[in-house]
Amino acid sequence: MKTSTEYRQQFEELVHRAEQDIAQHPTTYKRRLQGLALLGYSVIGGLLALLLLLTGGTVWLAFTSSAVLLLLLKNKLIIVLGGLLWVVGRSLLVRIPSPTGYALKPTEFPQLWSEVNALSKQLATPPIHTIILTPDMNASIAQTPRLGIIGPHHNTLLVGLELLMALSPSQARAVLAHELAHLSGNHSKFAGWIYRVRQSWAQISHAIQQTNAWGTAPIRYFTEWYTPYFAGYSYVLARNNEYEADAVAGKLTSCHTTASALIATHVYAAFTQEQFWQPLYRKAHTQAQADQATYSQLQQFYQQPQPQHEAFKHHLRTVLTHKTNPSDTHPALIERLKALKATGLQEEADDRKALLWLGSEAKCVIQHFDQQWSHDNSVEWEEFYQRAQAAQQTIASLSQRDDHTLTAEERWQLASLTEQYQPDQDALSLYLQYSAEQPDDNAADLAIGRLLLAQNDADGIRYLEKAMKNPALRVYAAHECSRYYTLHQQPQQANAWLVKLEAANDMMHEAQQERAQLDDVDILIAPEVVEKSGYDFERELIGALNRHQHVSEVWVAQKQVRNFPHEPVFVLAVKIKGFILNEERLQLTLLNSLPQTPHNVFVVNSVTHKQLVKKVMAVGKQLY
Repeated sequence: MKTSTEYRQQFEELVHRAEQDIAQHPTTYKRRLQGLALLGYSVIGGLLALLLLLTGGTVWLAFTSSAVLLLLLKNKLIIVLGGLLWVVGRSLLVRIPSPTGYALKPTEFPQLWSEVNALSKQLATPPIHTIILTPDMNASIAQTPRLGIIGPHHNTLLVGLELLMALSPSQARAVLAHELAHLSGNHSKFAGWIYRVRQSWAQISHAIQQTNAWGTAPIRYFTEWYTPYFAGYSYVLARNNEYEADAVAGKLTSCHTTASALIATHVYAAFTQEQFWQPLYRKAHTQAQADQATYSQLQQFYQQPQPQHEAFKHHLRTVLTHKTNPSDTHPALIERLKALKATGLQEEADDRKALLWLGSEAKCVIQHFDQQWSHDNSVEWEEFYQRAQAAQQTIASLSQRDDHTLTAEERWQLASLTEQYQPDQDALSLYLQYSAEQPDDNAADLAIGRLLLAQNDADGIRYLEKAMKNPALRVYAAHECSRYYTLHQQPQQANAWLVKLEAANDMMHEAQQERAQLDDVDILIAPEVVEKSGYDFERELIGALNRHQHVSEVWVAQKQVRNFPHEPVFVLAVKIKGFILNEERLQLTLLNSLPQTPHNVFVVNSVTHKQLVKKVMAVGKQLY
C-alpha cells in the first residue's frame, strides 16, 4: 500500500507533467483532457445503460418466455440478476446533498438578486436557482445533480455574510463576477466545462465515500482512481481558469476593484480571526454567558477602516510572500495580482458595504445569525467558563505553594492550566521548569517547542525534534515544524518535515485501523497486561458478562499490534450455552455488559465467531 508521501509525490508529478504538456503541446493536452472527461461520463452512461438493459431484459423475459424465466428461477440465476440490478442501481442512486444555509428569496432580497441576475445575463451563465447566505468570508457556486449523480444541475450561489459586511458593493460584485464566470459561456468554454466536470466528480467522489454502502463498490473503485487523476491532470487548466475568471471580473468592474477584492478575501480571514474572533472567545475565561449579538458586533468591526490597521498590513505582507501550492487549483495572490497588472495597491474609495444589497431585511438577517451563533455556542461557552473558573482556583492554589513542594504532576498541571486558561501569562517558563526536573517527558518538549515557534524562536525546532521520539506526539511536532518553515519561506526544510508529518499520519491511521477491526487472520497473544495487573483488572474487564444467563466461560487474549503495543487491545471470547434465537441481539447484549474502560476491547462469542473464540482459548487466559 502506498504511503501518503508517495500519493502526494505521484500527484505532484502528474501536475508537473500536465504543465509540460500544455506548454509544449497544448492541442494534444486538451484532447487528452477531453478524453478523460468523456471517460467519466461514459462510465456513468454505461452504468445507466446496463441498469436499463438488465431491467428491461428481465421484464421482457417475464412476459415473453416463461420457460427461460423458469430456468432462471430454478437455477437461482434470478438472484444473480437481481444482485446485478441492485449493484448498478445503488451506484447511480448515490445522493449528493444540496448546500444548506439561510435561503434568500427573490421577493425578500430583490437588490441582491438583481445584482446576480445582471451579472448572469452579462456572462451568459445558466440560471441561478437558489442563493444561500452562509457565515463565511467567501462566495462559491454549487451544482447539484437533480437525479443522484446524473441529470440536470440545480445551481446554487453561496454568499458569505462576512463577505457582504467587509467588502464594498463594487468589490463584492467582482467576487460574484469571478464565481459566475466559471459557469459562463462568454470565455473559454472548454476550460469552463472542465472546471464543472472536476467540481462534479469531486462531489460525486465525496458522496460515494461518505455512503460506503454495499453495492457502491464498482463506482467507488473507479472514483478512487479517476477523481484524483482527473483533478491532477486538469490542475494547470484550473489555474488558468482562475486567471480567466479574474480577468472577466476585471472587465465587468475594474482591474483595481478586482485586485482589492482579491486582497480583501485573502487577508480578512486571518486578520478577523486575530482581531475579532480570538478576543471574543477569550471572554469565555471571565464571562459566564456567550454574547447574544456576535454578528452585530462583527458588522461594527468591519465598519472601521481595517486596511489601515498595522495588523492588516502585516497579514497582507505575509500572504504576498506565499507561492502557488502544487496541490491547490488557486494560484497564489501575488501571481493573480500580476496577471491583473494591478500596479500599486490602491485603497477602496467606497466606504459603503455590500450588506446594503440585503435591503431592509439586513437587520433581520443579522439577528438570525446572532441567534444561530448563540444557539450553537452557548452550551460550550458556559462549560468552558466553568472549567476556566475551576482552573483559576487551581492555578492560584498552586502558585501560592512553595515551589519546592510541588510534585511533578502539579508542576505539569500548573503549566498546562496557565497556558489554556491564562493566555496572557508566561506558560513557557513553567514548562521549562517542569522539563528541567523531568527531562525525559517528551510532552514538555512538544509544549516548549510549540510556544517557542509561536514567538518566532527557531530554537523550538530542537525541542520538537526531541518530542518526535514519542510516536504518539509525532503528528503534532511535525505539523508545527512544517508550518513554521512554510511560514518562513524555507521550502526545503518545510518539505522534509512534511514527509515526517505524512509518515506520522500514516502510522496513526494504521494504529486506528488496527484497533477498529478484528479478523480471523489477526495474531492473538497471551494477555500480558492482565497477568501483570492482577485480579482487580480482570474483574473490571469482564464487567457483567459472567452474569449473563447464556455465558458459560469468558476468556481473554490480546491482539498483536504493530503500533503502540504498550496500549493493549483485548479480545474477550465468550462461550455460549443454551439455544440462541437472535445472534445479533446476543452480541449487542454482550457488548452492553462491558464496563466503561479506556482500553480497546473486542467481544467475540462462540455462536457467531467460532474460529476467533478457539484462537482466544488456545493462547489466552480464562477469566470465568
